[in-house]
Parts: sequence; structure tokens; C-alpha cells
Amino acid sequence: MCILRIWSAVLPLIATTAWLHAENGIAWDVKGNWQLNQTSNLLRRGDDIAPGSLLTAETSTNASILALLPDGQRLLFECHESSSCSQGFRVPALLEKPDVDAIKLFDSIRAAMHQPAGNTLPPPASNTSQTEAIVPMQTDGTILLKQPLAALPPGKYRMTIQRESDAQPSEQELTWPGPQDDKRLSLPGTGVYTLRLFGDLGVERMRVVLLVESPSLFPSQHEAFTEAKKDLQEWNESFPGWPMHDWLQLFLKSLAQSE
Repeated sequence: MCILRIWSAVLPLIATTAWLHAENGIAWDVKGNWQLNQTSNLLRRGDDIAPGSLLTAETSTNASILALLPDGQRLLFECHESSSCSQGFRVPALLEKPDVDAIKLFDSIRAAMHQPAGNTLPPPASNTSQTEAIVPMQTDGTILLKQPLAALPPGKYRMTIQRESDAQPSEQELTWPGPQDDKRLSLPGTGVYTLRLFGDLGVERMRVVLLVESPSLFPSQHEAFTEAKKDLQEWNESFPGWPMHDWLQLFLKSLAQSE
């Protein structure tokens, strides 16, 4: 049996020839062996998927692929029998023409996905708060914590700090009075950092992926990040289940690499 699940609001399909192959989507999560347009090459995570493409899978009991398109569509294709897997699925046309910012966002995510992976951290628990932010480096080599830690309840925490190039994180104790405080954190330079906040019982309470920028680059990078976050929030409202945190983290990495 073939199952096509499209997590979206009920919207009319607007098919135009000009849009059909103009803007490619991304294969986000691939399980099983999938082929694009019946070619011999197998689809991998991060590969392009054009609207109108045919997706087929090799015989598998649990083959699935999650495709994300630049108009915000989130498409999950699944098949469980060899006959239906070989018959395949046709990726629908775009519902509307993506704007320039959406195309740039997809290009950035695609590029970041093909970069070598940095330090691998365990996935956060379901009750761990996650956030992403850009902050400027102050002239004294510190950053203000009140923006990235705004949602952290007051208390005492163990905090680890790790830049992408660091083999091991540094660690320090943090007494957090709340976002009204001007507490600062000293850092060795600009780049993407991961801050992990642990409570008294050793449970990870919050994880922050943070791009620390120079004062000169901060305004333009912050504007680009704000626009990307806005697009993702809008898509997630119409097509629930978008990997918001993963995309924002990849986008921060792409901004850092673009320097």
C-alpha cells in the first residue's frame, strides 16, 4: 500500500509550466533506497528534488522520504510493498512561486548540509528548550546573555560552551538572575557556538545555538536571520512539522561560512 501524507492546510494546487522545474526542493530525511526519475543514483539527504519529479523506492518494508519545497510544502512519502514502491510518487507542483528570500534560504541550507559535519552532540531531550540567535561581539571580547537566555528561568546552572572547531567544550557555573541582567560571557572569537544549560539534577534544561558576529557584520546577518525565521514560521503554520530548529541552526552555520 502506498501512502502520501501532506501535512498542510487544504490549499488549491496551482500548476504552471514555468514553475514546475524552476526551484528545487530538498530531500530532508531519507529512509530506504529511493531513486529520482528512475535513474540509477540513489537519493541522499540534502539532494535536490524538483517539483514534478518521480520518486520510486527499491523493495522495502519501511521506505520513506521527507521532501521540503521552497513554497513551504512539507511532503512525506511512504511505501510498504514492492509493487507500490516501484510505482512511486509524483512530487506536486509548487503552490505559488517562491520569493527571492525563500530561494536564498534553500540555497543556504543546501550548501550547509553538504559541508563536513562539525562536532556531533546528542539530540536534545523532548523537554529541553531550544533556541537560536545572533549576537554581536562586544569590544571587550564578551557577549550579552540576556537575548539568547531570555527564556531560561532564574537559577543556578552548569553551562558548557563549545565552538564548532573545539574538540571539547569548556564548562562553567552560571547563576542566572533573568533576562533583565547584563551578565556577559567571554568568548575566544566570532563563530557558531553551542551553549548547553544543565540543572541541579544534571538534566539539560536549555540548548542554544549561537552565531557570534563582529559588530560590522551583525546588522546584515541579523536581518537575514530574522527574515529566514519569519519564512520558516509561516511555512510551519500552513504545513506543520517543519524542522524549525534544524533549519535555523544550519542557516546560522551558512551565515558563518559566508564570511
